[in-house]
Amino acid sequence: MLARRYTPRIRPMDWKYKHFHQERAFPAPRDLVTEAVRTFMAESLGWQITNTPDGFTAQGYSFSHRAIANLRIQSAAGGASSEGGASTETGTTVAVELLVERAGWRGFMLFDVGGYYNIQVRKWLDGIQWSVHQKLTGSHDESANLLVLAENKPAAYIFNGCLVFIVVTFALYLLVTLISAVVGLSTGNLFLLGRGSLIIHGIWARILSASILIFGAFAWRIKREQ
Repeated sequence: MLARRYTPRIRPMDWKYKHFHQERAFPAPRDLVTEAVRTFMAESLGWQITNTPDGFTAQGYSFSHRAIANLRIQSAAGGASSEGGASTETGTTVAVELLVERAGWRGFMLFDVGGYYNIQVRKWLDGIQWSVHQKLTGSHDESANLLVLAENKPAAYIFNGCLVFIVVTFALYLLVTLISAVVGLSTGNLFLLGRGSLIIHGIWARILSASILIFGAFAWRIKREQ
């Protein structure tokens, strides 16, 4: 008997959105968690909220890229233990699926530089946890808001500054490369800027120049269609 050969399915790359997913369980009823999530996303982030059957969708901007957050809120048996050590009978799971448009005014995002958006989603879940705690205790102490504390840290400003520097440098590099490709296609002499700058002559220079320009046109078309 011949064994069937397993062929893994390869998920096609989404060129419009970069996808991120995280979830967390909270030791509180679903209604309370839902209200806490809504409060946090609307007031702390200022995003537009739309109700869905199993939660809601939030839309806004993050680091100059338009983003959509799909939040699924479901009751889960056996929630996490409380501070006193007693286990709650029910809990609530919040699953966040963040879709970030790759094209933004700072450039086209091929990958998440430094894990920025994964860190942001984790901060959101921390902020939701803070909001749940506020509603359970009736407290309104903004100084305990994990999101506010994170945004006030000098490290956060340094990190964001480094990201801006990387994006600007990469954008300038792309601009120089596109100009070199135009010159290379017309003259047959292609100059590629880098640590060891490379100069290509002849037919290969024209072929590589055309490939660069085609890729640039493809990325621009994706941005125009959004």
